[in-house]
Amino acid sequence: MTGPITVFIANSQLAERERLRKQLADCPDIQVVGEAPNDRECIEAVLRQRPQVVLIQEELPVSGGLQVAQQLSERAGEVSVILVLVNPAGEEMWHKMLRDGIREFITRSTPADLVAEEIRRVAKLQRPHTAAAIADDGKPKNQIITVAAPRGGTGKTVIATNLAVALASRHENVALLDLNLVGGDVAVLLDLIPQRTLGDLMPTFVGIDDDVMDSVMVKHACGLRVVPAPLNGMYDSSLMSRPLVQNILRFLRMRCNYTVVDTGYPSLESTLAAMDASDIILVVVGNDLPRLRDGKQYLRNLIAANYPKERIRLIANRTGVTKEIPTKEIESILKFPVTAMLPNDDELVGMSVNLGQPFVLSSPNKSLSKILANLADSLSVAADANQKKRKSVFTLFA
Repeated sequence: MTGPITVFIANSQLAERERLRKQLADCPDIQVVGEAPNDRECIEAVLRQRPQVVLIQEELPVSGGLQVAQQLSERAGEVSVILVLVNPAGEEMWHKMLRDGIREFITRSTPADLVAEEIRRVAKLQRPHTAAAIADDGKPKNQIITVAAPRGGTGKTVIATNLAVALASRHENVALLDLNLVGGDVAVLLDLIPQRTLGDLMPTFVGIDDDVMDSVMVKHACGLRVVPAPLNGMYDSSLMSRPLVQNILRFLRMRCNYTVVDTGYPSLESTLAAMDASDIILVVVGNDLPRLRDGKQYLRNLIAANYPKERIRLIANRTGVTKEIPTKEIESILKFPVTAMLPNDDELVGMSVNLGQPFVLSSPNKSLSKILANLADSLSVAADANQKKRKSVFTLFA
């Protein structure tokens, strides 16, 4: 990219436009090229000037920021939009944003340096890039695998933890990042008592290096490196800013062959940052109609938000289900292929959780353990390459 990043500000309040302009004036690589106080002037100016990034006020008159962003997405797809929210995105706002294809946002209170960093990150995403699984030198690059779910109670954390342990038993330098920031369940599932956690990092802290990460990492007996979430359940998850998570993931990608991320609520900045950085997104849904309904909407939102479909893997977890819904029926409901069906084994999972012993290690011959072990193999770059021409390893278990 040559020259400064061109930015357009759409905000109904003159004081807010001036504040943003002054904030960005100190950044030599960013140039504000225009302003607008309403939707009509914004759309006309952006279509004429074609800036790289547009900062759009959530309550922009007359139609609102979401409506403007949607129109710009349809008429000027090369222009990136950052929505400026009054408050952090709630669940309803998050769903609306994804439906309108918006994944980038800041809040009115975001510090100036983080606003600039977000603009740079969004502009960088516009550059042509190679396939996600291949580095610039042609060699397979280190992978980030994010485990997400449309709602709680799907067994997501148990799956993420055992998957990470299975990968660590097959590869060196595997990390597990716990972004489920309320409760710190990963540490409990692995019977770890960390001295420090993600909660000890300041929200605006961006100096991620070996010393910082070593201070919050704890190593499991299997070799897995764990970055634990706060343990007391009182942590304000909104403090885990997107730039901080991006820098943590950037560090882990450089140091680890595989990084598994257990996410929290779908609307959190930390979750969205992990999804954006992911090479593979595992979406876990429960095998009952209410959870499948949520899963269908969740997948629809991800695809509408331009997350590549080929990076998404669907995991159907049968936990607590007495009457199974067949794989084909699940795929018909969700309109998405199922990568793995996890069998119901309450006794195995309960014992694993209570003892802090991952079942892929303590009971490797159980069906549930075998399927997650096969999933770990299939997610390995080398295994994927070898399996392209043969049937999915999950056919037997599904």
